[in-house]
Amino acid sequence: MKKLIAKTSVRDNIELSETPSYPIFRELYEKQKKAIWFPEELNIQQDALDYESLTAEEKDLFDTAVGYFCSSELLVQNVLVNSFFPMLSDPHAKMSFSTQLFMENIHSDFFEIVLQTFNMDREKMYRVAFDDPILKKKQNLIVEEIDKISYGKIDPETLQGKKDILRAILLNNIVMEGIFFYSTFAHFFALKDMGKMKNVVSGVELVLIDESLHLQNGIESILIMLDENPEITEDAQYVQDIRDVILEGTALEIEYVKHKFGDRTILGISYGELERYLKYITDRRLEELGFSAEFNITENPLRFLQKEDVKKLINFFEVSSTEYTNY
Repeated sequence: MKKLIAKTSVRDNIELSETPSYPIFRELYEKQKKAIWFPEELNIQQDALDYESLTAEEKDLFDTAVGYFCSSELLVQNVLVNSFFPMLSDPHAKMSFSTQLFMENIHSDFFEIVLQTFNMDREKMYRVAFDDPILKKKQNLIVEEIDKISYGKIDPETLQGKKDILRAILLNNIVMEGIFFYSTFAHFFALKDMGKMKNVVSGVELVLIDESLHLQNGIESILIMLDENPEITEDAQYVQDIRDVILEGTALEIEYVKHKFGDRTILGISYGELERYLKYITDRRLEELGFSAEFNITENPLRFLQKEDVKKLINFFEVSSTEYTNY
């Protein structure tokens, strides 16, 4: 019986079927293909005056967000290549995830251009996730688990191997891209709500669209693996551990925004609003994976992000990516 995660020869699965085993990945590939964009289409230089007008607190928040993404997008690429991508058996799944990998390159390129445009300190930006102790803890949560696959010999034919791979997908596509990244997006969209950094935020909107599809890649992979390997869900402790690691990621992100904001309001948002927003996101991620909500927050507390949800994540397939970047 064919399974999504398996040992395969390079000569296996080299035919695209009109009736794919996993049609969702053909659909996600097509959506990602339609959403491809290039950072050169954005006139980021036009935001130079806005950047100079930011207060010291605002500029620190903006710079930290850019620096975090500079290294984190490259980290996502490493995770994909070094862990579960080699174990994918289905050609459509490989097409979907390799398109994700390509778009991570675009994101790295975009944030690199932002860094250069505003003459940021390159060394400092790429050290952000290492020098800030809480950001380092966030990164360690991802790296330490997934490096067990990178450095070890995971056998995808064993139950433990499948559990390790599922956890890698969860940490990469759900916790990092679906919680950590979504948290930082809020800082950029707060700038847009203030009427600042319009072109940079337009690029971040496009990154958000991509990440919503990467999130779907992860969710569908996990649900398929659970369906194909029901014995995973019979391990109650493992299932609880999966829920716990999602909540651990949320706790780390809440710790970070509390450290960053304290009792201050920056870019028009406060720590309390961001904490509630993170709990709202976490409930969505838990429910998407079949868990019950933890915090029971049903409405996005950041109103400017409610608008992003509607405008970008529902309607963007109706137009081409170049229409979004035509400024």
